[in-house]
Amino acid sequence: MATEKIVISGMNALCSLGIGVEEIKGNLHTVPAVGSLKSFEFHEFDTGIPCYRIAGLDPVEILGKKGMRTKDFATKLFLSTAEGPFRDVFENASEDERTGLCIGTGFGSVQSIGDFLSDSIVNGVNNVNPQAFANTVINSPTSNANIRYAVKTMSTTISTGFNASLDSLIYASNYIKQGYHDSILAGGFEELSYYQLLGLLRSGVLSKSGTMRPLSPDADGYIMGEGAALFCIETESRAKARGATIFAEIVGTASAFDPRQTKVRKNSGNSGAVYVIKRACEKAGIAPTDIDCIAANANADPRGDAVEASAIAELCPQVPVTAYKRKTGECYGASSALNAACGLIDMQAKKISGIGDEYPVRNDINVVKEDIQDTDTEFLLINAFSCEGNCSSIILKNYS
Repeated sequence: MATEKIVISGMNALCSLGIGVEEIKGNLHTVPAVGSLKSFEFHEFDTGIPCYRIAGLDPVEILGKKGMRTKDFATKLFLSTAEGPFRDVFENASEDERTGLCIGTGFGSVQSIGDFLSDSIVNGVNNVNPQAFANTVINSPTSNANIRYAVKTMSTTISTGFNASLDSLIYASNYIKQGYHDSILAGGFEELSYYQLLGLLRSGVLSKSGTMRPLSPDADGYIMGEGAALFCIETESRAKARGATIFAEIVGTASAFDPRQTKVRKNSGNSGAVYVIKRACEKAGIAPTDIDCIAANANADPRGDAVEASAIAELCPQVPVTAYKRKTGECYGASSALNAACGLIDMQAKKISGIGDEYPVRNDINVVKEDIQDTDTEFLLINAFSCEGNCSSIILKNYS
C-alpha cells in the first residue's frame, strides 16, 4: 500500500470559459454569454434551449483526421482534452507502467444512443450504420482513449450522475493509495445532447428565466453546459522522477449517500453533505474552518443549494465560497472536475474568482461576488452534492 503523497501533476480543461488551462485562466474573471441549442440531426425543440457551449473547438485540428469519422462528439471532446498535455505521459512509459484511465460521466454518449435508435425508426433497421453502434455504450470514450494511447493497465468509467468526475478523482486516489498503480488520468466529460436536455426540461430543473443564480434563495434552476477536465494523479515520487510540475496534493476525500436530500428540509444539519465535508477534513488533518476556499457544487437548483449552504453555514460560515458553474453552466458529470480545474487555476494565480453578480445568498454564507486578488489558498475544498442523494468532497493542498 502506498504511503507517500498522492499529487496532481498535470491538468487540462475545455468549457465555455475556453479551450485549455491558459485560455480559461484568462477568462475566469468573466461570465460568458449564454448560447442556445435548438436543432439536432433527428430532433428539434420548439425554441432554443439556453446553454453554455465551447466556442471554437475543432477536434480534428487537435486529433487529426485519422479514425475520427466514426467517433461521436462525446469521444472527440474527451480525446481533445487528453491529447495535448497528456500524450507524453502515455508515450514515455512502458506498457506495464503506462498511466491508467478513470473517467467520470453522467450521460456518456447518450446522443449516440438516441440517434442510433432514431435512425433505425426513421430510415429502417437495415439502413443503420453498424459502426455507429460502438458509440452507444457509456464507456466508449474511455475505451477509445485506451486504444489511442495503448493503455492496458486500467480502464474505468465512473457514472454517478452529478458526482461522476469528482468520484473519479476519489477512486483514482484510493486506487493509487492501495498500491495497485502509481499514475492515473482522471476527470470527466459531458456533451450537450437533445435527449439530455429534453429530460431535464421535462423534469423542470432548467432555469425558466434563462439566468443562473447559484446559492440564491430565489434561484429558478440551472443552465446546462458542456465540457471536460482531466488530471494526472500519481505518486509524488513518480511525478518528481519525470520532472512534472506538481500543482496540489490530494489530502482528504469522502463520499456518502443521503436519500433525504431528494427533498428540501428545513434543517439540513447532520446531512450527507455535512458528513463528507467533516470526513474529508479529518483525513486532511484540518478543521473545516481551516479551509481557505470552497469550490461549491452550487448550480441554482433549490434542493441541492439548500443542502450545501446549510452544511457550509454549520461547519465553516466565514470561508470564502465561489460557484464556478455560474460561468460554465451545469456540466453534469463533468462539473466537479471543472470546478477542481478552475479552483487549481485560481490557486496558482493567488486569487479567488467571484461569481460576478450581486444578489442575496442562502444562510448568509461568504459567497465571493467580485474577484479576490493576492490571496494564498492552502486548502481548497471541492464539493459535489446532488439532489439524488450522492455526496462527495475532496480537499486539495497547494503544493507550492
